[in-house]
Amino acid sequence: MIPESFLASDIENRLSAYEVLCIGVYRLNARGELYKTPSLSKGQRQMLVRLQKKRPLYPLVSLRNAREGARMLDDPSIAKKAAAALVALLKREGYDGLHIDFEYLTGRHSNAFGSFLRMLKEDPAMRERTLSIAAFPPLHGKPEEAAFYDLTVLAPIVDEIVYMTYDYHVQKPGPVTHLYWVRQNLDIVRKSFPMKKVWLGVPSYGYEWKGPGRPRAVSEAEGHRQCEKYGCERHDSGMLRVKREDRTVYFSDAELRQNMATIAAQYQTLGTATWRVGFEQ
Repeated sequence: MIPESFLASDIENRLSAYEVLCIGVYRLNARGELYKTPSLSKGQRQMLVRLQKKRPLYPLVSLRNAREGARMLDDPSIAKKAAAALVALLKREGYDGLHIDFEYLTGRHSNAFGSFLRMLKEDPAMRERTLSIAAFPPLHGKPEEAAFYDLTVLAPIVDEIVYMTYDYHVQKPGPVTHLYWVRQNLDIVRKSFPMKKVWLGVPSYGYEWKGPGRPRAVSEAEGHRQCEKYGCERHDSGMLRVKREDRTVYFSDAELRQNMATIAAQYQTLGTATWRVGFEQ
């Protein structure tokens, strides 16, 4: 979840349905400095403390951008500083693990990424904690970006991987995920990584395309409103599609998420990981 998730009036009830929570307010910059963006209110922090008593809570740590992430990983001294900042965060806040979400780097940095993760994993503070990462699946976007998550490097280090099997289409209209594509990716992953350490990433959102450029994210509730007003159909990807003269919407619903949960069970993964809380009904 990210800070916008807290806008939902029933957010505490929504979060209570999950076994593990990852809160995405932390970023690393090119200097290895960790900062929040934005900070949480006192009430939000108190709510997380209540929830953490019953389930693990991890900070979701991303990069300011891929360029700064590359600069950080290129310099071992800066990477060490960044790892130390994360360990200090664990000790200060009492988190139950770390969830690292570095995106849009390339295979050139896969070994440096492994070294960074190893520094974290070998720190005494991580002895009783979980190290998980988010990763693009093998058949996702540009091959060089998927190559950043080299399983020969990652498998001996990380405890869990959340495969982001969504954003199947971003640059042009198309489904956000596709059930066949999900299976293709898991077939590749299981050759090199144990399924018992994999969470299958499931989208709770959709996209609306109107003209050129990036699409607009839509919630499940908005997708259903458009569906009721303009009509929709079940696409062969498993998603619902609304087609209008000037725009196209693909969105996630409970049936799609259940179908992805069924796939996760068939492949004997840990389960599913929703991105992100607040878009689902």
